[in-house]
Amino acid sequence: MAQSEPVVPVTGRLRSAFGLAAGSAVLLVVGPLVGVVDPSAPPAFTSWPLLAMLAVLPVLIAGVFLVRGRALAAGGVLTAAAVFAPGRALVDLQIAADPLYASRPELFRPVSLDVLPTAPGLWLLVAGHVLATAAGVLAAGRHGVPVESADAEDEPGRRGRFAGALVVGLLGGIGLLVVPFTSTDVYVFARGPMDSPAFAMLGGVLVAAAAPLAGALAASSPVPAGRRGGLLGAAAVITAISLPPLVTALVTDGLDVSWGPVVALLAAGAFAGLSRPLGREDTSAGPAATAGEAPPVELAGQHRLQVAAGVIGVLAGLAAVGGALGRQLVLPEGLPTPISYADRQLWPAGIAVGALGLLTIFRSSGSAVRPAFTVSLAALPLAGTAALDAVLAATRIGSVQPGAGAWLTVLSLVLGLIAGGVAGLAGAVEREELGRPEVKAPLTVLVPIALAGLFALGAFGMPALVAPDLTAPAIWDFRVASWGLLIGLLSVLTAAVLAAASRSPRAAALLLGAAVVAGVRALELPLTGARAAGSAPGPGTWLAVACAVALVVAAVASAARR
Repeated sequence: MAQSEPVVPVTGRLRSAFGLAAGSAVLLVVGPLVGVVDPSAPPAFTSWPLLAMLAVLPVLIAGVFLVRGRALAAGGVLTAAAVFAPGRALVDLQIAADPLYASRPELFRPVSLDVLPTAPGLWLLVAGHVLATAAGVLAAGRHGVPVESADAEDEPGRRGRFAGALVVGLLGGIGLLVVPFTSTDVYVFARGPMDSPAFAMLGGVLVAAAAPLAGALAASSPVPAGRRGGLLGAAAVITAISLPPLVTALVTDGLDVSWGPVVALLAAGAFAGLSRPLGREDTSAGPAATAGEAPPVELAGQHRLQVAAGVIGVLAGLAAVGGALGRQLVLPEGLPTPISYADRQLWPAGIAVGALGLLTIFRSSGSAVRPAFTVSLAALPLAGTAALDAVLAATRIGSVQPGAGAWLTVLSLVLGLIAGGVAGLAGAVEREELGRPEVKAPLTVLVPIALAGLFALGAFGMPALVAPDLTAPAIWDFRVASWGLLIGLLSVLTAAVLAAASRSPRAAALLLGAAVVAGVRALELPLTGARAAGSAPGPGTWLAVACAVALVVAAVASAARR
């Protein structure tokens, strides 16, 4: 059966490496706040919350591994982050050489061709990359890994995982080499690494080369924990590099999305997905898995992860409610603020996620509620992308800017993503301890699950609201709100498939979490129907209600079985 990797004592060298990485994260957070150039050229949008969260992501992952006593995985995260750091430092140094050719609107947006003097924040960024490099050098190597923990896999297996990680890394490198956005702004140059000046070109090439290099180094680690940490570290850094230009292009007038960051983010997701199978240690030792309804075994690490996921989930729910309360748009003085309808679904989504997150915190209910909480997080992008779609449409008018409510909505999406990752890690810890028993769900459970899956296709694929002058968001006519519909559909279908092969308490929780997502979809009509004259229920509303009912019936039937 699958077993947790051996706990290796945290050495003083690794503690020093983590301290340097933490210092690097602080510098990378403070740098954009201080400013990298003269204040006359502010960022294209209020980007520092996004940049700060991305800066601390690798350190956060390494810290989670250290708390669990997984020194090898933590070292892998820091080593992978260090592979990218020299190239990132050179890319930032282009700002000192010639800011106009740096193409960094998330840090500053020029409004003229005048020379922009650098500010102290630039040197804080460069120093942060230097510390990240030093942290990776200290963390590199095995450092006390017991010989018996090394992988005894045969050579074909090693070559296979090496080739898979290398291919994913090459795709990520291609995405990082492409122009990060397109621009119609005469002062914002859209340039990729290959058509940039020396510093940006050399740094961009090093960053692109770091993606396959980090993947290959992680896959070639002799221990599963090193592979898992290295792949997660590479995924975190690629996300930190490619997500800001993508968000900038989405929210900034005059800039449009390029396919490069999208490919890089897909590669980051593939690295994160590979970290699980390549980081699994198979051994015949350990207790056999039971095929019946084994009582949940509450590990200390699992409980800490559930507490962390629950706290982050509560914050995500509060941010969503704050997004519904706050102003989504800031208009010039004298113009009336339009009535906002699209953000009203944030109310049920935020309340449901916050309530389930709160229950996940407590030891008595955390393990039982966690599956429902994890699935319910999909309600945040379902409601949040609909609100942001309206904001992005309005901000195409240059004088209209996103308000505090819009930024709180973005924050809820980011926190929801983090909470889902931490909750998923807690579930992985539980499965490693309990094993994977063979569960055969009866027809009384499978039939409503199958019906719910069919209803979900129409609930998220067809409009919930129809009106003469309204074009409702749809998966088939893709726009920002379509991401939320797609995530909602995939979450319900995934929960249904997993529930059919899960223990009855976990299956019931998964289905109830999916019912929350379907319920939020069904509330679109009563909450937002007044936005269009002559509105009427669309087929998506009735199918969402049917999907939610089928999921609840399946959950009740699953909870009742032995």
